[in-house]
Amino acid sequence: MQRPHRTIFLVAFTASLGLAGCKNKAEIKNAKSSLYDTDFAVVYSAALAATKAQYSEVDDFPGTGMIKTAWHQVQYANNNDELGSPRTVQQTQGVSAGSTQAQNTMGGTQGQNGMTTPTRLAYKRYFVRFDISVVGGRPWRVKVVGHAAEWEPGNAMPTELRGMARPPWLDGRTETLQLDIYRKMKAFAVPMKEEVVVENTPKMPKTDPSTFKDVPAPAGQRLATVKDALARRDYTALRAAIADDVVWSLGGAPGADTAMAMWQADSESLDAMSRVIAAGCAAQGKGVACPAGEPKAGTWQLLVEPRGESWLVTSFLKAE
Repeated sequence: MQRPHRTIFLVAFTASLGLAGCKNKAEIKNAKSSLYDTDFAVVYSAALAATKAQYSEVDDFPGTGMIKTAWHQVQYANNNDELGSPRTVQQTQGVSAGSTQAQNTMGGTQGQNGMTTPTRLAYKRYFVRFDISVVGGRPWRVKVVGHAAEWEPGNAMPTELRGMARPPWLDGRTETLQLDIYRKMKAFAVPMKEEVVVENTPKMPKTDPSTFKDVPAPAGQRLATVKDALARRDYTALRAAIADDVVWSLGGAPGADTAMAMWQADSESLDAMSRVIAAGCAAQGKGVACPAGEPKAGTWQLLVEPRGESWLVTSFLKAE
């Protein structure tokens, strides 16, 4: 006697899910195609609040309308299963945990309980970060660009995933952030007159090397490159400007990969690097120092020196 009621309930529940899905898709479409007709400060503050609600580590640049999140680990990215789980990794490879093929593919050993021993692949980690920019004029547009990265054991830094390597979960997370910003600003939303193509990366002003006075031209070019890489948190470009034997700690062994890992783990050091470059640089010895002279206790100093045909960062230390 209860079966007809149960069937009706299931049909109604399925229908409600379908309506919710359609509504959500419509809302996402509106989020992607809306401008916001209010003051810049209102739009920027709402975008910053929505971003911080999802991603705790954020750098904001109100002067340029930019918001940048740090790399955050993606704990769940495939059917709500944890990527660190050996079972999930096997499933993403299209094999089952108890099969001979699983043993051959994963390179693990199978115990009596049918579980496969975790391997190097099981310990991969995935990360996501976002560039959010408030652009144009009133009405303002909010662009959200997502980036994904993959880390494997033994690597000093995650590797950004681009092109065909771009993971399928990135678009969903990008849309979620777009939707959260839209919901905060829905009262001011107006439709775009025409669809605008979203660029892969937001453009930021480039530093003019000539702004670095009293330093060799190649040194000025290098300092401009480092300053822009820090503003964009472009770790690939920053690494290219660092000498392999860079001195980053008074007690630690020199090394660029270790230095990059430590600087990324402590964003204050990268902020300090930006500040010393902005404060002014001058020729010192065979290179350029930012700032020049003997550093005071508790302050940072950056050194850029010629290495072959290039100028590279050879030291970034906090004086004791």
